[in-house]
Amino acid sequence: MIKDTKYYDILGVEPTATDVELKKAYRKQAIKCHPDKNGNDPDAAAKFQELGEAYGILQDKEKRALYDEMGVEGMQSNNVAGEADIDPAEFFSMIFGGEVFKDWIGELSMLNEVSKTADILGDEEGTESESQTADSTTATSEVATQSESASDVTKTNEEKDDILSTEAINKKKKQKMTQHQREEILKLHEETKKAQEERVRVLSENLLSRIEQYTSASTNQDSLDRFKTKLNEELEDLKIESFGIELLHLIGKIYTNQAHATINSCKTFGVSKIFSSVKSKTNSFKNGFSILKTALDAQASVEAMVREQEDIQEAIEKGEELSDSQKHRQVEMERLITGKVLAAAWASTKFEVTGILNKVCTRVLNDKSLGKKVRISRSQAVLYIGETMLKVQRSPEEAEDARIFEEMMADATAKKSTKRNKKSKVSDRDIEEFMTNVNEVHEVNEPEDIK
Repeated sequence: MIKDTKYYDILGVEPTATDVELKKAYRKQAIKCHPDKNGNDPDAAAKFQELGEAYGILQDKEKRALYDEMGVEGMQSNNVAGEADIDPAEFFSMIFGGEVFKDWIGELSMLNEVSKTADILGDEEGTESESQTADSTTATSEVATQSESASDVTKTNEEKDDILSTEAINKKKKQKMTQHQREEILKLHEETKKAQEERVRVLSENLLSRIEQYTSASTNQDSLDRFKTKLNEELEDLKIESFGIELLHLIGKIYTNQAHATINSCKTFGVSKIFSSVKSKTNSFKNGFSILKTALDAQASVEAMVREQEDIQEAIEKGEELSDSQKHRQVEMERLITGKVLAAAWASTKFEVTGILNKVCTRVLNDKSLGKKVRISRSQAVLYIGETMLKVQRSPEEAEDARIFEEMMADATAKKSTKRNKKSKVSDRDIEEFMTNVNEVHEVNEPEDIK
């Protein structure tokens, strides 16, 4: 017996809703009631926060069971509701296509991998920080005991804190990964590699299935018309998703490039493969540097906002009230940062999807066990699907509900950070690591030799 349906009502689902239905409902409601889309509603931010809390509870099986039994009041009295949180990687995954694109691109994983890596590196820092805090407390107590006056104690403590802070910063700069961290990172790398291989395998099977459907239907006009109708209906559903058009056009571009490369390679005895490989690497460089650029831009904006928030908080503590211009500035800054974070996430998504689908196409179109005729036939099917995707567009009415996050990203991308941190420039180390990653990707992505 469900005691309270409030959270289900907020999401617009039945109490029997599945995890997939909850995700779809949350993404739909998040777009609909986002504060940036409801600027005239003073309660928009509170509603959006309430939506996040509702989904945070219901997407967790244990918390959902407690909620069904206790209701909202019971959850709040037990301090459970306030603990609800949404995984940022899951949130971005829902924004960029969500479940409906899973058969085409798989489950986005790069942001989740970055988050796990940060957790591994952060755990060790947390342990060391606690140790340093304990040492600092002991040292401060000894100084306080030996001091003769309160002023001397305060001064000594402040000086000690400054020294410790400087030492901690310098140590952190020189700090290397511990053995435990290295082992955990290697373990995560192996898990990621296996998951990626499985993802490529599944997506390859999905693409082969579509190729076979097209090839079988192409011998009969009625069958071909049915295939085209079914494909167009699916693409019509995909295009109205958040970033749906961008994803469709990205997939279409990859498909057409890979199909043309295979067809030309078969006709020129593999010579054109050299040029298509160079073009593919160039695109990877562009996407990779786009990630670095947008991430650093987002970081600079966040740092600027933190400084502004500190100034505002200091003014509030002094009893000053925020002016209308300051309030407006806060809202604009929040929107700008959200847009820049989305831009960084989208750059990451493009890089990930491009890498995965290049591997899928290489596996499907450049199978050395197949003859040229079969490879060309497969490529022609992929070319048709890709060109169809590139032709998909939204009507103004369809775009209205789906483009809130896209508009935020576009607005933020158009605005440069006013106070970009000079230290946020791309370092030689960043470039070196990026080049290594790209080379590793292309060792797998480059088309096999054509027989």
